[in-house]
Amino acid sequence: MKFNNRWISLLMVVMGIFIVNLAFTGPVAATVWTINETDHGMVTNSNIQKIIDNAQPGDTILFTGNQYTMINLAINKPLNIISTVGTQVYSCEMMIPSGSDELTAFSIYGGASGTNLTGFNIHNNNAGYAVNINNTTNIQVSNCSMSSWGGVGLNMRDSQNITINNNTLYSSATGIKLNNSSSASITNNIITNNDENGILFASNVSNTLINGNNITSNKYIGINIFESCNNTTITSNSITQNVATDSNDGYGIYINTTINGLNITGNYIFKNGNFGICNDLGVTTLVNGTETLNNNFISGHVIRDVVRYIDDGTGEIVRAPVWIGETCFGGAKRLCPSAVVSGEAVLGNITTKSNGIFSVSFVDSKTGINQTGFGSFYVTFFLNKNDTTKGSADIGDVWQNVLVKNGTATVDFGKYDFKSANNTIFALAPYLSFQTAQKTLYPISNSDIPKLTLSSTLNTTKTVIKNGESIIYKFTVKNSNNRDATNLKISNILSSNYFTSSAKPSQGTYSNGIWNIGTLKAGSSLSISINAVAKKSGVIKSQAQISGSNVNPTFSNSAQVTVNKYVNLAYKNTLSTTKVKRGGYAYVRTTITNTGKDSSDLIKVYMSLPTGVKRISTNYPSEFNKTSKIWGLKIPAGKSVTLTTKVQVTNKGTKTIKFNNNGKTVNKSLTAY
Repeated sequence: MKFNNRWISLLMVVMGIFIVNLAFTGPVAATVWTINETDHGMVTNSNIQKIIDNAQPGDTILFTGNQYTMINLAINKPLNIISTVGTQVYSCEMMIPSGSDELTAFSIYGGASGTNLTGFNIHNNNAGYAVNINNTTNIQVSNCSMSSWGGVGLNMRDSQNITINNNTLYSSATGIKLNNSSSASITNNIITNNDENGILFASNVSNTLINGNNITSNKYIGINIFESCNNTTITSNSITQNVATDSNDGYGIYINTTINGLNITGNYIFKNGNFGICNDLGVTTLVNGTETLNNNFISGHVIRDVVRYIDDGTGEIVRAPVWIGETCFGGAKRLCPSAVVSGEAVLGNITTKSNGIFSVSFVDSKTGINQTGFGSFYVTFFLNKNDTTKGSADIGDVWQNVLVKNGTATVDFGKYDFKSANNTIFALAPYLSFQTAQKTLYPISNSDIPKLTLSSTLNTTKTVIKNGESIIYKFTVKNSNNRDATNLKISNILSSNYFTSSAKPSQGTYSNGIWNIGTLKAGSSLSISINAVAKKSGVIKSQAQISGSNVNPTFSNSAQVTVNKYVNLAYKNTLSTTKVKRGGYAYVRTTITNTGKDSSDLIKVYMSLPTGVKRISTNYPSEFNKTSKIWGLKIPAGKSVTLTTKVQVTNKGTKTIKFNNNGKTVNKSLTAY
């Protein structure tokens, strides 16, 4: 065995050299290294690290395996590290990779400038990092999920020009931490359910963009600007419900350091415990213009929506002036008297954009001018709300939540049913109390009513049939409107994959599940009966689609038909002879015929031979189990199969051969002389 292992090891080395030579011969071009081996923990990690070490700058490390554990990879050259299958990566709990000061799955550092990490689900069950970026530049992390129990999802230190885009950072102490880094771009991420902070600023952080993120349900602070604030831009984020689970202790944005440029604009800051935006004692100097707070929707906080605290020089903590630009407080403003607000935005009037499409904008309460900087939150629209004295929906209410963009929310009710007259739109901004909520009611002109909506029913004469049997589909369409429906077409009444069909409609033409009607007069209805014959088994769900020139595309109710398999098996058991001389041969046969429309399920057939009869051979060897002496096979529709056993008689007498046809037994006698 030692000799064999030595030769196997040598062969593996030679093969490795051959593969590496293949990878680096020919024209110089970026190479794709595919990682798809089975997970063997630290052994696999070592193999992947070797591939990374051997890769050239610009190469791609492509992960196609589903899961790898005990991972601690160090990247110090520009590489594209990509998973196309959402590879689950679990960090090593024993080894810290190069370039990191804590346990981490991916350590990107030093010469890694230009590296792209994308497509992974990264877990660290230790107080380290999921991803650590250290002393490098121009790194992009995208389309990943990152969690680090008790630690940091993504840690960035001593680095520049780092892009964190379209990731999910969750279940860590802190989602993202920045330290001694500049020009970071944190965009379009979901940062949620972290125990302390969504985003944390440590010392010497500058030129940071935080845009378009959903920062929600972190258990203390959404954005914690704790030790440094230099040219920080926080725009178009949803910062909501960042609060301790057992108290109101929470902040949307917390600032506790000297501000050298802070722009907080166009955010939705809602229900973050005690404070929306808090300038704490570390903000030693704050005058008008030090920080920009503009076009934010801030509401729903227990103590203050925006506040500033200072030490009055005697050791007493007091509130101090804070300057706030155009802001929407959602009808429930909570500010100190010392707060200076330059403008308040309110929900404006609803307007019609086109038939069935309506919009509402936020406007300055004094000038009525549209405030295009607002966004990142939703307005709720109701069509013909049953009860406008409350914000919640009743059964039967038609409503949509619409994202505010550039200060305006636009809703499309074109696919919904309108009354013949007296239709209304009710719009409602986010609120803490319905009584103080910003809301507006809009009567719709009859000329603004959208395209027609038609009603329909689809029924079948049976719900369960056999393959090859017939059934009737009946479809009825009704135009209850006061206008004709034109170029009306009904499709997908039934599936032509499962049925052949024919019909003679009273109006229009029919073919393969499609009924072209033409014009359906106002107040009238039409029906069609379709004769269908099943040609394939299965569960078929049909939902007719209605379309037309002036008709809203809609669907009928669904009709489900189960077409069961039609299998009809007949068994014939025979002997090639009923008398045979001792030492002679005979053939024992079972013929199975399926006259049905579908292949049978697996059937089992065997022939029990008595003493003195010896099995010599069988046909269909791949379906014959030599141990159990049983054939297992399926019989196709319209086919016959004959199973044959050649036997030899070894002594005289009458022998009883027992056939078992899928559980049913038949006996045949063979006389040996």
